[in-house]
Amino acid sequence: MSAFPSSPRIATLVLAGGTGSRMGGCDKPLLPLSKTHTVLDYVLAALRPHCAALALSANGDASRFAPWNLPVLPDTQADMGPLAGILEGLRWAESQNCSVLITVPGDTPFIPADLPQLLLPAPAVAVSDNRQHHLVASWPTACRPALEDWLKQPDHKDKLRIRCFAATLGVRDVVFPAHTPDLFFNINTPDEYVYARKLVHEGLSHV
Repeated sequence: MSAFPSSPRIATLVLAGGTGSRMGGCDKPLLPLSKTHTVLDYVLAALRPHCAALALSANGDASRFAPWNLPVLPDTQADMGPLAGILEGLRWAESQNCSVLITVPGDTPFIPADLPQLLLPAPAVAVSDNRQHHLVASWPTACRPALEDWLKQPDHKDKLRIRCFAATLGVRDVVFPAHTPDLFFNINTPDEYVYARKLVHEGLSHV
């Protein structure tokens, strides 16, 4: 018998439900970054080799994601922000017999190709340039009951803050080296979209 524990079975949830308000209300993951690939394509290309299961977190018409042939998980709890998506992801990951859920925003096309392994063991959060990226994280699926209880609490100022819930789990920081662009650069504005397309044109991609 090996002296080392077996690797956990990993599920990954791409958080694709943002409103894109600073981009005119578009689905940022569906924006083209090259002639043939969208932002979502770049995110998935980095994750697929390392995950037993992949899903998208998004509300609204799921058919817009049909070309990727992935489960689309809508929130079942309204007005709970990204934590509602993480909760649905944990429930789904359990159904896939996975012990770890990795979460990644759908508008971060330059994530490291080995991100899931680097975020083990869970719980862990990515840190770059002295900033925690709480949507880039690993969650043990065993924390699902704790998150359900957290969201049932009476409203308080920290209830919807991911970092506050993560702190209750003893989340650890995983520090990534300085990089240009930042490995967790996300597209929020038209100027940032132009910049991302320029970087892809210059050869920064996983696809």
